[in-house]
Amino acid sequence: MSSNNCAPAAKRRFSLTLDDRLTSYTLPPSTTTQVCYGALHGGKAQCLDDWKAIDSKIQGQTKRASFFIFPLKRIGHSFCIFLDDETALAVADQRTQKWLAALDPVPNARFEALFPAGSLTKRQKIPKKGVPIVLDGMSVNIFGPQNGVVEKDAGKRLRQVSAFLQHPMELASNIQYYNPQFFVRPGRDRCITHLVGKCVVNNSHVAVRAKIANEVNSIFESLGGEPLDEGLQFIPPMGLSSELKRHQIQALLFVLKREPGNHFPQKSQAGVVTSGKSNFLPKETPQGNFGGLIADDMGMGKSLTILVSILYTLGDAETFADFSSRPQNVASADRKTPTRATLVVVSSAQLIDNWTSEIRIHMPGALKVSVFHGQNQPKEIEQSADVVLTTYATLASNHKKASVFYRTEWYRVVLDEAHWIRNSSSKQFKAAAGLSTSRRWCLTGTPIQNKLNDLASLAGFLRLSPYPNRPAFQKHAIEPLANGTSDPLRNYLRQHCLRRANKCLQIPNTVEDPVYLRMSTEEQDMYDRILSNAKRAIDDIVSSADKSTLPMKNKMSVVLFAAVTRLRRLCDLGTLSSSLTYPAGLKKRTEDCDMFCERCSSQDEDGSLLLREEEFCPYCSRPLCTQTSATNTGYLTPSSVPGGNTKRAISPLDFSVENNHCTKLTKVRDNVLQCLQTEPAGATTKHLIFSEWTLTLDYLAQLMQQAGISYVQIDGRTSHAERSQHLKAFQEGSQVSVLLMSIGTGAVGLTLTAASHVHIVEPQWNPSVEDQAIGRAHRMGQTKEVVVTRYIMQGTVEQVRVAPKTTSNVQPEGSIERMERTEATLDS
Repeated sequence: MSSNNCAPAAKRRFSLTLDDRLTSYTLPPSTTTQVCYGALHGGKAQCLDDWKAIDSKIQGQTKRASFFIFPLKRIGHSFCIFLDDETALAVADQRTQKWLAALDPVPNARFEALFPAGSLTKRQKIPKKGVPIVLDGMSVNIFGPQNGVVEKDAGKRLRQVSAFLQHPMELASNIQYYNPQFFVRPGRDRCITHLVGKCVVNNSHVAVRAKIANEVNSIFESLGGEPLDEGLQFIPPMGLSSELKRHQIQALLFVLKREPGNHFPQKSQAGVVTSGKSNFLPKETPQGNFGGLIADDMGMGKSLTILVSILYTLGDAETFADFSSRPQNVASADRKTPTRATLVVVSSAQLIDNWTSEIRIHMPGALKVSVFHGQNQPKEIEQSADVVLTTYATLASNHKKASVFYRTEWYRVVLDEAHWIRNSSSKQFKAAAGLSTSRRWCLTGTPIQNKLNDLASLAGFLRLSPYPNRPAFQKHAIEPLANGTSDPLRNYLRQHCLRRANKCLQIPNTVEDPVYLRMSTEEQDMYDRILSNAKRAIDDIVSSADKSTLPMKNKMSVVLFAAVTRLRRLCDLGTLSSSLTYPAGLKKRTEDCDMFCERCSSQDEDGSLLLREEEFCPYCSRPLCTQTSATNTGYLTPSSVPGGNTKRAISPLDFSVENNHCTKLTKVRDNVLQCLQTEPAGATTKHLIFSEWTLTLDYLAQLMQQAGISYVQIDGRTSHAERSQHLKAFQEGSQVSVLLMSIGTGAVGLTLTAASHVHIVEPQWNPSVEDQAIGRAHRMGQTKEVVVTRYIMQGTVEQVRVAPKTTSNVQPEGSIERMERTEATLDS
């Protein structure tokens, strides 16, 4: 429905128009009985009069049980709540209006709005003059003809706008309830009136959660740090050959102020010189643990900030190592060797190259670097090393061993992409938390990925006052948010966190250009079969087990996630997904190995069973790990598969593009081809294409090759040397137009500003994963407007997964809410 034109100069706007050809039907004249299709909860309404006038009008209004009931009708382009046939009380919120407008083609549809009696009878706070009164907690009951075809059509139309029918809170006694999105096993009565009032969404809880999300967003938006003194003159430390931008100087001072030691140079020293009194000198030397969280947007130079900080503190680091080397009053077995080195932990070997490249470019020869990664890593730390680079995987593999990481007292520890330790039960968190140092720093553009507990894990690593561990932060900073108290969290973050948006870089904006597609008939048939099989499996589980038992819930989760994964693959690969064949190596892995994600899932039996067929975690898109060694993990284990050549990746598939229906990937190919064919003479347009699965990338590679489009491909099978070669060819060369990249391995830490188009092939559970992928191109150094194209199959699980866009990357509980909507989709 949207075309991806090459020239992004004029910003495009996208509006979704419902397809009224979903279903065509003719109602028999005798169809007059109306039933309830369900309810839409969590709405709001803006009053059209002052509260005194409204209060007097509702005194005689209809009331059932503990709810006030009002007719809800369309007037022009708006849906209004009426006291009677002529008197309008309020207008519904935009989301509710969008949902109800989707039902315009449904004949004889009508609506009623329910409000808890307490929300209307309690004394309302009188707002300032001109500020409207908003009523919360509105639920809308939807009614229509008792006709199976009409009911099913209404359910589809609502699902297209991500609206999912819940059980009504209250119904008149003479109305029956038939929910078209609620699965009823064939042969059973579709009337579910007995469920009215059951499993109702807790609107107060929803409102509290939304309020918390808004408050947390507000807090993060206020963490811009102290403004630079206009009289500040910055003189770089010895060894720095690049000029820092003002926002980087601000970040540098943020770091130096939060660590002990004399690295605030005076006028006679090289460094920061001020005309007059400095605003950045600490009033007193910090005590205890030091460090903080730098949560700037992607592409703002967080790594360079840390590297310059290391330059500034070389003298103090040397003193630390010499002074701390005196005999310690501890048992020799527990004694740790101090080092001047700063340990930097990154998420992949490619990011090790990024850090070493930053050092080579900005401070050549100024820092001694040691790399701990791979088979030939050093056994001991060089005494002269200033920076030690390693990965989370290497660190986790050495945890609980007498390795050099845990026999050392580090001068400083820095976690790059620190959200990798968001799960406090993961090996990454435990390995990082076990390191010995008094200076800890977290770098991440997404401090909260799914829930506030992510932030608690970072606080647990940092150990900063006044909450030196994760439970203390959880209890005193996060839990009070539910009661409307945000000061503890706000005060903690103001003291320890710096967060700036990349708008301060004055780089061109991104342009959202979503593409909504419809499945072919063959694809839709396959989609419906997967849904039916999943519903039947869930129903069998419910019928054969006690609903309160935990094992049954685990089994249902396995079925649900497996079904969602198959549906998502179908959305990508179309009918090709039904003919995928895997070699014996994969079968061996499935039988012998348990898969798990160290970042966000524990090693429970059901989770391992689900993940056996996956390459990447369905929650966070990171590569999965196995319980066995890399040499025996089978074909699809990223670490055990050799890299392919530039033009054809190694794949377990033997597929034919021509003999399959693949709506989405064909559209991706067509968009890229159209852009390349229409680009101005002499222009070089480059495209980043991200997908979660290597199978999708392999299919796209064949499509690109057939279309004569030059490309390189990077995924979990690409060797380290080839990866660097491909990145250089894309970023610096003029021959390669497309980079096909796994979003699980390539969405973080890379600078790919040569690209002006980013294609997200499938929506992610976690919106921050998409943001990080886009951040590879939209970052410091970008000179072009970046067009972001997301591909979504309409009326499928993908439309449920599309993340709600906010003004901030902080989205507490976002993935949980999308998971709930996915469950509702399976019930439709």
